[in-house]
Amino acid sequence: MDTYDPELALRDVVTTIRGWCERGGQTLNAVDGQDFICRVATVCGWAPAGRGSALLAALNDPNGPYDLAPPQVELLPEATRQSELLAAAVADLDGRDADDDRRRVAAMTVVETLPRLAYQAETLWDRARREVWARTTQLLAAQPAPVRQTVFDALTVPGENSDGRGTLIRAVRSGGGLDGAVWLDRLGGQAWLGFGYWSSQLKKFSWESIQAAEAAGRTHPAALATWRRTLVEYPSSDTTDEADRMWPIPNVGEPWADRAIADIEAMPEDRRAAWQTLLTHCPVGADKAKPTAAWRRTARRLLDAVGGDEFTARLDDWLPLVGQARTLPLRMTTCCPGHLTDASPRTIDRYNVGLLWGLIWLRTMLPSSEEALRSLGQIAERAARKIPGHGPASPKLANVAVAALVDTDHPAALAQLARLASRLTYKSTLRIVEKGLTQHAETLGVSREDVEEMALPGFGLPLADKLGDCSYELEVRGVDAVLVWRNADGKVVKAPPAQVRNDHGDELKELKATVTDVAATLIATRDRLEGLLRRDRAWTVEQWRERFLDHPLARTLARRLIWTVDGVACCWGGDALRTVDDAVIEPADNATVRLWHPVGDPAAVRPWRDFLTRHAVTQPFKQAHREQYLLTDAERATGTYSNRFAAHIVRQHRLNALLSRRGWSYVQHRDDGASYDLPWLALPDWGLRAQLNVAGIEDRGDDAVFDTMGTDQLWFVRGERTPVPLEEVPAVVLSEVMRDVDLFVATAGVGADPNWYDGGPDGRYRGYWSQTSFGDLTPTARTRREVLAELIPRLAIADRCVVTDRFVEVRGDLHTYRIHCGSGNILIAPDDRYLCIIPASAKAKEPEMFLPFEGDSRLAEIISKALLLAADKKIKDPVILRQL
Repeated sequence: MDTYDPELALRDVVTTIRGWCERGGQTLNAVDGQDFICRVATVCGWAPAGRGSALLAALNDPNGPYDLAPPQVELLPEATRQSELLAAAVADLDGRDADDDRRRVAAMTVVETLPRLAYQAETLWDRARREVWARTTQLLAAQPAPVRQTVFDALTVPGENSDGRGTLIRAVRSGGGLDGAVWLDRLGGQAWLGFGYWSSQLKKFSWESIQAAEAAGRTHPAALATWRRTLVEYPSSDTTDEADRMWPIPNVGEPWADRAIADIEAMPEDRRAAWQTLLTHCPVGADKAKPTAAWRRTARRLLDAVGGDEFTARLDDWLPLVGQARTLPLRMTTCCPGHLTDASPRTIDRYNVGLLWGLIWLRTMLPSSEEALRSLGQIAERAARKIPGHGPASPKLANVAVAALVDTDHPAALAQLARLASRLTYKSTLRIVEKGLTQHAETLGVSREDVEEMALPGFGLPLADKLGDCSYELEVRGVDAVLVWRNADGKVVKAPPAQVRNDHGDELKELKATVTDVAATLIATRDRLEGLLRRDRAWTVEQWRERFLDHPLARTLARRLIWTVDGVACCWGGDALRTVDDAVIEPADNATVRLWHPVGDPAAVRPWRDFLTRHAVTQPFKQAHREQYLLTDAERATGTYSNRFAAHIVRQHRLNALLSRRGWSYVQHRDDGASYDLPWLALPDWGLRAQLNVAGIEDRGDDAVFDTMGTDQLWFVRGERTPVPLEEVPAVVLSEVMRDVDLFVATAGVGADPNWYDGGPDGRYRGYWSQTSFGDLTPTARTRREVLAELIPRLAIADRCVVTDRFVEVRGDLHTYRIHCGSGNILIAPDDRYLCIIPASAKAKEPEMFLPFEGDSRLAEIISKALLLAADKKIKDPVILRQL
């Protein structure tokens, strides 16, 4: 070493560490002790030949020139050993006698014992470190290629990001001759090339390695996929589009792409070439709503070369797989370089999105099919679905799927748009859906709502047929669709036999897709119907019958609801429309039909509940049992706002999900001083907007998103800012909006979460949790209590249960339990000791009994807990038993 004196550097090391010992009461912690060993080894191991051994001898001499503290003396043997190993390694790298194997070991010893890189030369130790790093890079650069390959492979590990790694990688690459096989294997498991400061230096090497692998006939599809994703994430002007033409063109790792690659590789060479040319035309470099005329002209020529029928058959087979869980896992950088985590299996490859953009628009250039349009709707839903911590899986893919549906003149496309209108929550994609429905409405000369209702598919219901010796029937149960199979003897079986599956595979596939679509459409229709309770929507009798009462699918929901025909309330009972006193009603052709709401007819609530019980009608959502939120004296006093739901503590991620599901708009609040958007709900029929004030309390720390929020005032405004007196808000609108907010605080509130029984962070919310978990019942909870009072006498455990003002009290063999009708949380009498039972652990089977409405999971949970606790001696769950 020429720029500093090793002896002076060693004195500096000894003096510095001795000072640490003195400040620590003549002790060194493990980290500082290892630092002492490393520094001694660095100075002595890299000292010129002969000087290192002399320095070590003096250091180990009790009467020598170095005044060591007792902890330093204890560590001296290990420091000496590492110094000698390092000196031998430096000698092997610097000499001519060592073979490649010895040089490999020596190179790794040198790399693994390097001190942290010094960016300033403030002390003798800093100067020593800088010299050691300079010398290391010189020695590594001079080694034979096999030795440098070993070091390169050891250093290029995604997720590792030690100081100076890029400097060493540059040194070992400087001599050339490195093979990228190991690097490509590692690269193939990454989302993109961007997981450390050093990785950016390998862009050229990565591309050259991919090209070399292809030239050698051993292509690396996973690494090629990573390279393409890298160019999407980090566009560069000095790269070519050659990678877009390499096979396989779809990026591997997604079910649809893997199927496409396998199908094309099984084709004759000329067909493969035609498909490869077509696929090369598909990717687009910039976001575009629709393809240009020039793109379409070229696409038409390439489609003709492939064959339209073959293209539609292949693509219609691939599209249902788009958006399914990845077949190859990916890792990606999280907060900063070097910190990697597994990406969600639902992560959609951004390069493949560009490819799908072209494939989807190519499909619109050929005759449509219900199967393809169903797939587009499914793709839009999957791509718009949020991935935790990421957002929508792929907004671009969702948007192109919806845009293609809008551009397609087919009844099934309109049906998919209508379904998506009530299923999507991602605003950007939803705007395209709404714009498309509005366009269709203008073309037909009807309203947007009319288009949605007219587009509802019937799916050929009632659907029943035979496949082989088996018969099947699609049954609608509530808001679910179920296939019931019967064998040749007419006996119900769980699934068709193997022979039917083998001989009728395509029919089974289509049948399962139909069942899935029916179930999704049922839920969407149920949600849209419930949303109409806050709308001013009316129909003629002809429209009502065609779209609801007699529609093959909608009738399964509509005939379980209460309607008003020219002000007379009626519901389907038995085989006819009946009034609440069972009189059959025949609507006049010129009558006006609306959905019935209890706020407008409170005296009829009890008679209608009795009607539902008498006719065993389970409503798809609460209507006769719907909570009513009427204006209070306190709200008349405040005038323009309500404090009814203020001062509640809610979990923001749950609140966000509930807001989206109920049609509210909201952007999650971050602890950044810039997120002020409040939850709001548009009420266009009334020219109003509801707004709920919320404020952040605790953030998660990792992404500054608030975990808990506090609720405050509820307002109604006209335009952007004009507050509306609550007395001027229509009673139905007021009740429905307040019902939404009650749902938000009850479901997203920490009081409903049994995991928060300890009060959350530092126990700060223990009082709030206890109050909301076991306090006075909300309107929703009061409704639930009324229903429980009617249901429990029909259970086998009726003699063990009593419904009180707030609780269902259950007498078990070991204890008596009190289940709160609101939260579902449990106290053990008589000392009210809390019993934590997570709903998943309440394994008692729910009874098969009539329920007056669907959608209240808490009601079923309370019944299940009551059944479980009534037989508490039979409980086997160890978590529950420890509490009992």
